[in-house]
Parts: sequence; C-alpha cells; structure tokens
Amino acid sequence: MPRTRRDVLASLAGVGVAGLAGCTALDAGGSETEDPSLDAATLREVRELGSPAFPARVPAPIADSFLERGRARARELLDSCPETMSPEEVPNEAVREIYAEAYADAAEDLERTAADESPFEALRGLRYARGGAAMAKGTYEAAVGGFTESDVRDEAEAVRADIESFRLGTRYLGDEPDRALVVYEAVENLVAAAVRYLDNTDEYGRYADSAPRVGELFDAVESARASLDGARHVRDRYLATIVDPVDLTDAFEATASSLAEIIADRLSEHPREGLEAVVAAEGFDTEKLESTPAKDLLVETFVEVERGLQDARDGLRSGRFATALVGAHTAETHRRAFEDAVTAIKRGRYESVESAAAVRDAKLGALEALEAARSDGSNPHLTRRALVDIAHMVGRGDRSLGDDYYSDDDPRAARNALAQYATTEFAARETPDVSAWVPDVSAWVLGTLAAERGGVRR
Repeated sequence: MPRTRRDVLASLAGVGVAGLAGCTALDAGGSETEDPSLDAATLREVRELGSPAFPARVPAPIADSFLERGRARARELLDSCPETMSPEEVPNEAVREIYAEAYADAAEDLERTAADESPFEALRGLRYARGGAAMAKGTYEAAVGGFTESDVRDEAEAVRADIESFRLGTRYLGDEPDRALVVYEAVENLVAAAVRYLDNTDEYGRYADSAPRVGELFDAVESARASLDGARHVRDRYLATIVDPVDLTDAFEATASSLAEIIADRLSEHPREGLEAVVAAEGFDTEKLESTPAKDLLVETFVEVERGLQDARDGLRSGRFATALVGAHTAETHRRAFEDAVTAIKRGRYESVESAAAVRDAKLGALEALEAARSDGSNPHLTRRALVDIAHMVGRGDRSLGDDYYSDDDPRAARNALAQYATTEFAARETPDVSAWVPDVSAWVLGTLAAERGGVRR
C-alpha cells in the first residue's frame, strides 16, 4: 500500500515542540456518555508522534563568544559561593534550604543553555541562568556578608537607566522589512522582559526582609541586565550585516496602526458580550456544542484573535511597533482560522471524537499544515516567526493526552487534544495560504507595509 504524505510526515516528525498553557482549560465537566470508547494505545501513539521542531530564532548572526561570555558570568557568580551553606555560617535552616535549591536550579539552567536548539534560544536562556546564579549569590552574600537590599536597588536604578538609554537610541533601521520586522520584535521582547524584571521587584516576591529577599532582587536585576545585553547584541549584529540601512520606524508605526484598526473593525461584527455570544451569533446552538471539539476549536481561535489585537494595541501605546505588527499578524491569522473553523463545523466536522484514529488524523493534519507553511519561501522570516507560536498548540494537545488527571481513554482529553491540533491546522494554513484570491497573512502585513512606504518592499 503506498504511503501518503501524512504517513511520511508522521515518520519524519521529531520531538521538539515547546509547550505553553492553552487558552482553553481542560474540560472537567460535560457528559461522557455520548462519546465512543477510545483506544488508549492509539491515543498514546498519537502523543508519541512528535512534531517538527520550531525552535525560536532570529535572522541575525549571534556570536558564540557572546553566549560564552553570558555563561561565564553565570559560572562566575556560582563559583564565588559554595553549593551549600553550613549551619555554622547560617543557623537558619529555611535560608539554607532556599539557598541550596537556588544554587542547584541555577546550575541546571546553565547546563540547559548549552543544549538549546538554536543560538537565539540560548541567548534568551542566559537570562535564566544568570538570574538564577544571582539569586544564589545574593542570598549567600546577604546571609554571611554585608550585601543589602539597598545595594541591589542601587544596581537596579543603574540598569533601568541603561534600558531607557538603549530604547531612546534604537531606530528601526534595516534592509528588507520581512527580516527587519522579526529582528526588532525580538529586540523589543528582550527589552520588555528587562523592564518587567525590574518592575516586578516591587510588586511580587516570595520572601520579605531576609537574605533570600536580597537574592530575589539580585536575580531580577541580573536577569534584566542579561535581557538588555541580549537585545543590544541582536540589534548590533543585525545592523553589522547591512550596507545601506533604511529607516523603517515611521512605516512600522503607521502600518501597525492601520492594521490594528482594520482588524478591530472586522471584529466589531461580532458580539462583545463574551465568547458564548460570539459562538451563538454564528448560528450555533451553544448547548449542543458544549463539550465538543467544535466548541474548543472556536474558543481557541477567537481567543487568539483578541490576544493578537491586544498585543498590537499595547505595542502601539508603548512604542514597540514591531511587536504591534506581529500582534496584527497573529490576530488576522486566527480571525481567518476562526472563519474557516465556523465553515467546517457547519459542514458537520468536529461535533465529536469519533475514534482515536480521528485524533491521529487531526494531529497529522496539523503537522502537514505546519510543514507546508514552513516550506513556503515567499516571506520566510515573518512566516516562520508566526509558526513558532502556532506549533506550540501541538504541544498543548500532546499534554492533554498525557495529563495524569485523565485515564488513558478519557474522551475529554481526546477532545482537548483534537481541538488543539485542529486549531494548529487552520492557523498554519493561513500563515501562508495557497489561495490565489486572498493574500496570505504574511503577504498582507508586508504588502501593507510596502504600500505605506510607497510600494517599496526593500
């Protein structure tokens, strides 16, 4: 019997999808009596299929020497203090336990950066390794030395000033917009992370008035510094590859604003009373749709529309115009996926989980759509950036099937998994799409940007 493309994809799929928590919680309620008995062995095989790896990356050359300097900084912090505190040094057992755990976690984070699948993932991981090492170092020095919370806050203000200086000195200089957009979104995310670390020192904390509290603050400061170092490295290495850079700042801002308005206008056609009203407005009986893959599919896609639009609006308000453009891309991708899902459900699909094989087919459909989108070379950087987020949904589905809360053949787990796989397939198909009538979302975003610049795509 000849192998289909799906069979080939299944055989080539490799484990590597990083997971994020799904927008739809695992369905703990609903009747199970209408669901057929599902073959547990087949469901386990579905989970074990894996998926094509989509490690995060950025189209700028990240230097090995930069990554090694970051690792050296984490090792320096760890090497300057012992693995454990002695009772003679620190009589407080709780402090000693917190310190030992922090030291072990930092050493593990440091090892993990060497195993990351892409240099950009390693760069991002350095903030955890350096921050964790600072947690250990700060706790130790506060417990046995004279390191104080005031000392750390002085460092925090210096880092905050460096962040602001970097932000004010960064323009969207680039060559081709497809590449520039992905680079600057990565830079913005790293800078935003640095700001969050510092802001969170005043709002959150597990410890108070103790050595671990000083360590916790030092963790935030070092993590912020590492994130800023990463942002500066990505930006500078990217600019070093460009002979004749063009300032894209105004075009990024104007395009993001225009696209956000277009998407908001399209969303205004839907009720604002909540997701139940949105589903009902499409002509569905919400009671009959409850506890079905169809319901989860509609919810997942529409929630992602609103999340993307919110990212676009937040990016515009904060001056992060690349983030705003990527948010618009996310919103429009899932808006189209939602419409596709509505059409499929009205044709009778996703009303139930008919068998474990149906879950397998849904996952293979997702893998096929991801691979087809990845192989499209028209706007490779923006398309691949979008696929990194979309591919995470496969991992969510896999975790539904492996959740210890459910028995192996529990239909609720299968429903959640099938919905995640279907969402992946619909979104990946739009990221680019093969339709000749409507431009795919990457082409839509970059085409609008080109129009804003007077038709110049460079």
